[in-house]
Amino acid sequence: MSEAKGEGRGKSWRVRVLALGVLLLVIGILLIVSGPALFRMGLVDRDFGRFGMTGVAMYVMLGAVVVGLIGLVMSVVGRVHRGAIVAVLLMMAAGMGSGTLYAQSKMKEQLPPINDVQTDWTLPVAFTEKALRERERAGSIRVRDDAVVPEGNGDWSGMSFAEAQSKFYIDIAPLKVKQAPPEATLAAARAARRMGWDVMLESPPEGMMEAVYHTPWYDLVYDIAVRVTTDGSGSRIDVRSTSRTNDRDMGESATQIKQLIDEIALELR
Repeated sequence: MSEAKGEGRGKSWRVRVLALGVLLLVIGILLIVSGPALFRMGLVDRDFGRFGMTGVAMYVMLGAVVVGLIGLVMSVVGRVHRGAIVAVLLMMAAGMGSGTLYAQSKMKEQLPPINDVQTDWTLPVAFTEKALRERERAGSIRVRDDAVVPEGNGDWSGMSFAEAQSKFYIDIAPLKVKQAPPEATLAAARAARRMGWDVMLESPPEGMMEAVYHTPWYDLVYDIAVRVTTDGSGSRIDVRSTSRTNDRDMGESATQIKQLIDEIALELR
């Protein structure tokens, strides 16, 4: 009789422990998902929504891993295979989640704190006056060709954006194609539209294209400018991507440039 009661109490505690682990996992997921929603509602600022809440979520999911481990030990000792399977699945899901968030936090420390990237800082790609006025109306930060990383950013502090980019994004370079500038400019516009960007300017005679990209979660806005010049019998394509805010772009500008260049190359293949 007492043995049966003991088994009943053991089962009850195993269920509670595993339920707690699942609850922690769900809370961690909700913290990640609610960040953008709370930001859009004006309840938290963008920086806390992007980094603060995900930092809390990482520790919550790590807690789920620990609780899952306890549940696994209890299930193995009690020879409850179903409980052990639930514990293992819980640990895998929570472990992957916390590991991914930890990797993102480490990436934040490693990425240069810049929000303006381009293929050639020695001859910067210029935005049109219309684009600059639109940025001004939106309350955006100024586009500067001499931008410098502000103090408080460790070894990056005081470094020009050009130097910071050269130390990390070493694979960003102009694209050279055999097509003439007008055709290459049209290809750049088609590539931008295929990527879901809003093309604001498309001028084949001037070899210029401008587009705007909105990120889906936090509605970060990036302006992209493309300059196409004659290069021998073909063209050279330079691209610039700059955010409208001074937030860390977490490599977004560099990614946009690489993706656009790849799309243009595919278009002109």
